[in-house]
Amino acid sequence: MTISSSSKILTYIAPAKVNLSLQIGNKRADGYHELASIVGFTEFGDHLTLEISNADELRLLGMFSKNITTPTSKNLVMRAIHTLRNHNFDIPPLKITIDKQIPVGGGLGGGSSDAATIFLALNDIFNLKLTKSYLENIALQVGADVPVCLSRDFVTMRGIGERVTVISPSAKPTYVVLTNPNFIMSTKTVFEEFDKEPLESILKRPLENWSIEQLLAGGNSLEKPAIKIYPQIEILLNTMKALYSSNKREVLSSVQMSGSGAGCFALFDDAEKANMFCRKIQGAGYWAVSTKFISNF
Repeated sequence: MTISSSSKILTYIAPAKVNLSLQIGNKRADGYHELASIVGFTEFGDHLTLEISNADELRLLGMFSKNITTPTSKNLVMRAIHTLRNHNFDIPPLKITIDKQIPVGGGLGGGSSDAATIFLALNDIFNLKLTKSYLENIALQVGADVPVCLSRDFVTMRGIGERVTVISPSAKPTYVVLTNPNFIMSTKTVFEEFDKEPLESILKRPLENWSIEQLLAGGNSLEKPAIKIYPQIEILLNTMKALYSSNKREVLSSVQMSGSGAGCFALFDDAEKANMFCRKIQGAGYWAVSTKFISNF
Protein backbone atom coordinates (compact mmCIF):
# COMPACT_ATOMS: atom_id res chain seq x y z
CA MET A 1 0.00 0.00 0.00
CA THR A 2 1.25 3.51 -0.77
CA ILE A 3 0.15 7.06 -0.06
CA SER A 4 -1.20 8.93 -3.05
CA SER A 5 0.82 11.87 -4.37
CA SER A 6 -2.00 14.18 -3.28
CA SER A 7 -1.61 13.26 0.36
CA LYS A 8 -0.89 16.09 2.75
CA ILE A 9 2.00 16.35 5.14
CA LEU A 10 1.17 14.43 8.31
CA THR A 11 2.28 15.62 11.75
CA TYR A 12 2.76 13.57 14.91
CA ILE A 13 3.91 14.18 18.48
CA ALA A 14 6.62 11.95 19.93
CA PRO A 15 6.04 12.35 23.69
CA ALA A 16 8.79 12.68 26.25
CA LYS A 17 9.29 9.56 28.37
CA VAL A 18 9.62 10.02 32.13
CA ASN A 19 11.03 7.27 34.35
CA LEU A 20 9.11 7.78 37.59
CA SER A 21 11.32 5.06 39.03
CA LEU A 22 14.19 3.00 37.68
CA GLN A 23 15.79 -0.01 39.34
CA ILE A 24 18.80 -1.59 37.69
CA GLY A 25 19.71 -5.21 38.36
CA ASN A 26 22.31 -7.70 37.21
CA LYS A 27 24.23 -7.31 33.97
CA ARG A 28 23.41 -10.04 31.49
CA ALA A 29 25.83 -11.97 29.30
CA ASP A 30 24.84 -9.83 26.30
CA GLY A 31 25.88 -6.65 28.11
CA TYR A 32 22.38 -5.40 28.90
CA HIS A 33 21.15 -4.88 32.45
CA GLU A 34 17.96 -6.28 33.89
CA LEU A 35 15.72 -3.42 34.92
CA ALA A 36 12.33 -2.53 36.29
CA SER A 37 10.79 0.89 35.79
CA ILE A 38 7.55 2.82 35.91
CA VAL A 39 7.19 5.08 32.91
CA GLY A 40 4.81 7.86 31.90
CA PHE A 41 4.52 9.95 28.74
CA THR A 42 3.79 13.64 28.40
CA GLU A 43 1.88 15.95 26.09
CA PHE A 44 5.22 17.70 25.51
CA GLY A 45 7.48 16.09 22.92
CA ASP A 46 9.19 16.25 19.55
CA HIS A 47 7.16 17.18 16.47
CA LEU A 48 7.50 14.83 13.49
CA THR A 49 6.21 15.46 9.96
CA LEU A 50 6.06 12.86 7.19
CA GLU A 51 5.50 13.19 3.47
CA ILE A 52 6.14 11.14 0.34
CA SER A 53 9.38 12.03 -1.44
CA ASN A 54 11.58 10.86 -4.28
CA ALA A 55 14.23 9.68 -1.82
CA ASP A 56 14.55 9.24 1.93
CA GLU A 57 15.41 12.49 3.65
CA LEU A 58 15.75 13.41 7.32
CA ARG A 59 15.68 17.05 8.42
CA LEU A 60 16.39 18.12 11.99
CA LEU A 61 15.02 21.38 13.35
CA GLY A 62 14.47 22.87 16.80
CA MET A 63 16.59 24.15 19.64
CA PHE A 64 18.19 20.77 20.40
CA SER A 65 18.82 19.63 16.81
CA LYS A 66 22.37 21.00 16.89
CA ASN A 67 23.22 18.44 19.58
CA ILE A 68 22.48 15.47 17.32
CA THR A 69 25.69 14.13 15.81
CA THR A 70 24.46 10.68 14.77
CA PRO A 71 24.75 10.07 11.00
CA THR A 72 21.38 10.05 9.23
CA SER A 73 21.70 6.34 8.39
CA LYS A 74 22.06 5.49 12.08
CA ASN A 75 19.30 7.76 13.36
CA LEU A 76 16.69 5.65 15.16
CA VAL A 77 13.90 7.05 12.97
CA MET A 78 15.63 5.92 9.78
CA ARG A 79 16.48 2.58 11.37
CA ALA A 80 12.79 2.11 12.20
CA ILE A 81 11.82 2.74 8.56
CA HIS A 82 14.48 0.35 7.27
CA THR A 83 13.42 -2.28 9.81
CA LEU A 84 9.89 -2.28 8.39
CA ARG A 85 11.27 -2.54 4.86
CA ASN A 86 13.53 -5.40 5.91
CA HIS A 87 10.39 -7.19 7.11
CA ASN A 88 8.99 -6.90 3.57
CA PHE A 89 6.65 -3.96 4.13
CA ASP A 90 6.40 -1.66 1.12
CA ILE A 91 7.33 1.72 2.58
CA PRO A 92 8.05 4.35 -0.12
CA PRO A 93 10.76 7.02 0.17
CA LEU A 94 9.83 9.51 2.89
CA LYS A 95 10.86 12.99 3.89
CA ILE A 96 10.92 13.13 7.67
CA THR A 97 11.28 16.38 9.61
CA ILE A 98 11.94 16.23 13.34
CA ASP A 99 11.48 19.38 15.39
CA LYS A 100 13.60 18.48 18.42
CA GLN A 101 11.95 19.85 21.53
CA ILE A 102 13.15 17.09 23.88
CA PRO A 103 16.74 17.64 25.12
CA VAL A 104 19.23 15.25 23.56
CA GLY A 105 20.97 12.91 26.01
CA GLY A 106 18.62 13.98 28.77
CA GLY A 107 17.04 10.72 29.92
CA LEU A 108 13.67 11.61 28.41
CA GLY A 109 13.71 9.07 25.58
CA GLY A 110 13.62 11.53 22.69
CA GLY A 111 15.26 9.34 20.04
CA SER A 112 13.41 6.21 21.12
CA SER A 113 10.09 8.03 21.20
CA ASP A 114 10.73 9.42 17.71
CA ALA A 115 11.38 5.90 16.40
CA ALA A 116 8.32 4.47 18.15
CA THR A 117 6.17 7.25 16.72
CA ILE A 118 7.37 6.40 13.22
CA PHE A 119 6.41 2.76 13.76
CA LEU A 120 2.94 3.78 14.92
CA ALA A 121 2.50 6.36 12.16
CA LEU A 122 3.51 4.04 9.33
CA ASN A 123 1.37 1.23 10.72
CA ASP A 124 -1.58 3.62 10.56
CA ILE A 125 -0.79 5.37 7.27
CA PHE A 126 -0.17 2.20 5.31
CA ASN A 127 -2.76 0.12 7.14
CA LEU A 128 -0.15 -2.52 7.93
CA LYS A 129 -2.41 -3.99 10.63
CA LEU A 130 0.54 -4.86 12.85
CA THR A 131 -0.35 -5.94 16.36
CA LYS A 132 1.20 -4.24 19.36
CA SER A 133 3.08 -7.45 20.15
CA TYR A 134 4.55 -7.58 16.65
CA LEU A 135 5.51 -3.90 16.78
CA GLU A 136 7.20 -4.40 20.14
CA ASN A 137 9.26 -7.27 18.75
CA ILE A 138 10.56 -5.38 15.73
CA ALA A 139 10.97 -2.16 17.73
CA LEU A 140 13.41 -4.01 20.00
CA GLN A 141 15.64 -4.45 16.95
CA VAL A 142 16.00 -0.67 16.78
CA GLY A 143 16.66 -0.03 20.47
CA ALA A 144 15.93 -1.42 23.93
CA ASP A 145 13.88 1.67 24.87
CA VAL A 146 11.76 1.76 21.71
CA PRO A 147 9.13 -0.89 22.67
CA VAL A 148 8.04 0.99 25.80
CA CYS A 149 7.69 4.19 23.76
CA LEU A 150 5.00 2.51 21.66
CA SER A 151 2.75 3.01 24.67
CA ARG A 152 0.91 6.21 25.49
CA ASP A 153 0.00 5.23 29.01
CA PHE A 154 1.59 4.60 32.38
CA VAL A 155 3.41 1.28 32.20
CA THR A 156 5.98 -0.90 33.87
CA MET A 157 8.87 -2.10 31.79
CA ARG A 158 10.99 -5.06 32.78
CA GLY A 159 13.58 -7.36 31.30
CA ILE A 160 15.82 -5.02 29.31
CA GLY A 161 12.81 -2.84 28.62
CA GLU A 162 10.98 -5.12 26.22
CA ARG A 163 8.31 -6.40 28.63
CA VAL A 164 5.75 -3.64 28.90
CA THR A 165 2.54 -3.73 30.96
CA VAL A 166 -0.07 -1.01 31.43
CA ILE A 167 -0.61 -0.33 35.14
CA SER A 168 -3.24 1.22 37.42
CA PRO A 169 -1.75 1.96 40.85
CA SER A 170 -3.49 4.23 43.32
CA ALA A 171 -1.15 7.23 43.09
CA LYS A 172 -2.03 9.59 40.26
CA PRO A 173 0.54 12.17 39.14
CA THR A 174 -1.00 14.51 36.57
CA TYR A 175 1.36 17.42 35.92
CA VAL A 176 5.12 17.30 35.61
CA VAL A 177 7.91 19.82 35.21
CA LEU A 178 10.85 18.59 33.16
CA THR A 179 14.22 20.27 33.43
CA ASN A 180 17.82 19.75 32.38
CA PRO A 181 21.22 20.98 33.66
CA ASN A 182 22.06 22.09 30.11
CA PHE A 183 24.46 19.35 29.07
CA ILE A 184 24.37 15.95 27.38
CA MET A 185 24.79 12.76 29.39
CA SER A 186 26.45 9.56 28.24
CA THR A 187 24.22 6.60 29.16
CA LYS A 188 27.13 4.23 28.58
CA THR A 189 29.35 6.15 31.01
CA VAL A 190 26.67 6.18 33.72
CA PHE A 191 26.17 2.42 33.46
CA GLU A 192 29.93 1.87 33.61
CA GLU A 193 30.04 3.87 36.83
CA PHE A 194 27.07 1.89 38.17
CA ASP A 195 28.92 -1.37 37.48
CA LYS A 196 31.92 -0.30 39.56
CA GLU A 197 29.98 -0.77 42.80
CA PRO A 198 28.63 -4.09 44.15
CA LEU A 199 24.93 -4.51 43.54
CA GLU A 200 23.01 -3.36 46.62
CA SER A 201 21.56 -6.22 48.65
CA ILE A 202 18.02 -4.99 48.03
CA LEU A 203 18.60 -5.37 44.30
CA LYS A 204 19.74 -8.97 44.62
CA ARG A 205 16.10 -9.85 44.92
CA PRO A 206 14.75 -10.47 41.38
CA LEU A 207 13.33 -7.26 39.99
CA GLU A 208 10.54 -9.33 38.51
CA ASN A 209 9.12 -9.63 42.03
CA TRP A 210 9.07 -5.92 42.84
CA SER A 211 5.60 -4.45 43.29
CA ILE A 212 4.57 -1.11 41.82
CA GLU A 213 4.66 0.45 45.28
CA GLN A 214 8.18 -0.87 45.88
CA LEU A 215 9.33 0.51 42.55
CA LEU A 216 7.89 3.95 43.24
CA ALA A 217 9.57 4.01 46.64
CA GLY A 218 12.87 2.78 45.20
CA GLY A 219 13.75 5.88 43.22
CA ASN A 220 16.39 5.74 40.51
CA SER A 221 19.38 3.40 40.80
CA LEU A 222 21.37 5.49 38.33
CA GLU A 223 21.04 8.79 40.16
CA LYS A 224 24.06 8.28 42.46
CA PRO A 225 26.48 7.09 39.75
CA ALA A 226 25.29 9.87 37.44
CA ILE A 227 25.91 12.50 40.13
CA LYS A 228 29.34 11.04 40.82
CA ILE A 229 30.31 11.72 37.20
CA TYR A 230 28.25 14.86 36.68
CA PRO A 231 27.92 16.81 39.97
CA GLN A 232 25.88 19.45 38.10
CA ILE A 233 22.92 17.07 38.40
CA GLU A 234 23.06 17.23 42.19
CA ILE A 235 23.18 21.04 42.00
CA LEU A 236 20.05 21.01 39.84
CA LEU A 237 18.25 18.55 42.12
CA ASN A 238 19.11 20.61 45.20
CA THR A 239 17.86 23.75 43.44
CA MET A 240 14.60 21.97 42.58
CA LYS A 241 14.14 20.71 46.13
CA ALA A 242 14.72 24.18 47.52
CA LEU A 243 12.11 25.66 45.18
CA TYR A 244 9.61 22.84 45.61
CA SER A 245 6.52 23.39 47.73
CA SER A 246 6.98 22.46 51.38
CA ASN A 247 3.66 20.62 51.25
CA LYS A 248 5.04 17.49 49.58
CA ARG A 249 2.95 14.51 48.55
CA GLU A 250 4.67 11.37 49.78
CA VAL A 251 6.91 9.50 47.35
CA LEU A 252 5.43 10.72 44.08
CA SER A 253 6.08 14.35 45.00
CA SER A 254 9.82 13.77 45.24
CA VAL A 255 12.22 15.42 42.85
CA GLN A 256 14.18 12.87 40.84
CA MET A 257 16.42 12.28 37.88
CA SER A 258 14.78 10.52 34.92
CA GLY A 259 16.39 7.50 33.28
CA SER A 260 20.16 7.76 33.00
CA GLY A 261 19.95 11.57 33.23
CA ALA A 262 20.66 14.35 33.00
CA GLY A 263 16.99 15.33 32.82
CA CYS A 264 15.12 15.68 36.11
CA PHE A 265 11.47 16.08 37.03
CA ALA A 266 9.04 17.15 39.73
CA LEU A 267 5.42 15.97 39.98
CA PHE A 268 2.33 18.03 40.75
CA ASP A 269 -1.42 17.58 41.00
CA ASP A 270 -2.11 21.22 40.16
CA ALA A 271 -1.30 23.00 36.87
CA GLU A 272 -0.81 26.42 38.47
CA LYS A 273 1.75 25.06 40.95
CA ALA A 274 3.57 23.25 38.16
CA ASN A 275 3.69 26.37 36.00
CA MET A 276 4.95 28.49 38.89
CA PHE A 277 7.65 25.95 39.71
CA CYS A 278 8.67 25.84 36.04
CA ARG A 279 9.12 29.62 35.94
CA LYS A 280 11.28 29.48 39.07
CA ILE A 281 13.53 26.81 37.54
CA GLN A 282 13.85 28.84 34.34
CA GLY A 283 14.67 31.87 36.45
CA ALA A 284 17.50 29.88 38.00
CA GLY A 285 19.01 29.52 34.51
CA TYR A 286 17.82 26.06 33.50
CA TRP A 287 15.78 24.80 30.56
CA ALA A 288 12.41 23.67 31.87
CA VAL A 289 8.91 22.92 30.61
CA SER A 290 5.62 22.36 32.43
CA THR A 291 3.42 19.72 30.89
CA LYS A 292 0.80 17.08 31.59
CA PHE A 293 0.91 13.31 31.42
CA ILE A 294 -1.00 11.92 28.45
CA SER A 295 -2.91 9.49 30.65
CA ASN A 296 -3.59 9.27 34.34
CA PHE A 297 -2.97 6.15 36.40
